[in-house]
Amino acid sequence: MATRLALTAWLRAACVCATVGAATAAPSAHAFDAVQLASQEVPTAHLVGHGSFTRMGFHLYDAELFSVADRLSANWGSHPLVLDLRYARSFKSHTLVQRSLIEMTKLQVATDAERQRWADELARILPDVSEGQHLTGVYRPGDGTRFFSDGKLIGQIAGDAFGRAFFAIWLDPRTSAPDLRAELISDVR
Repeated sequence: MATRLALTAWLRAACVCATVGAATAAPSAHAFDAVQLASQEVPTAHLVGHGSFTRMGFHLYDAELFSVADRLSANWGSHPLVLDLRYARSFKSHTLVQRSLIEMTKLQVATDAERQRWADELARILPDVSEGQHLTGVYRPGDGTRFFSDGKLIGQIAGDAFGRAFFAIWLDPRTSAPDLRAELISDVR
């Protein structure tokens, strides 16, 4: 019940942010190419899958997943991954961080202290996003996770544990977005 109330509150806040942000959103100054960024960061990566995330009829973002693996399975965390999110609505950084923390907590990845430390690091990295803006996460085992905003490096979090926990939001079989997961891990070639 508490989870449902938290989700409802989050969706209301997202709708308010989207309504306010849509009126002030400016188009991106340059065209961003997720394929190009993925190939720069992980040269042998290819598009594995793509999909859209919608909640209660609101389109929130489109996602593309790149990997060196032809198919992702239970050991997806052992491969370099690139996840690009193109936002369909504007969101405040705080909303993105809190949603990430809630999802990692639901998946019971890491300890409370580790998740809170990661949330603090994400709060320093993730910007407010506007409609059409891309946030891209690049996970390379042994090298941590790098974050990009429209192709520009904005920060990094060291350690494989964070990368696996963060990407679990979309790729863990227990994700709260199973339809999007199915689209992301499918082979589109």
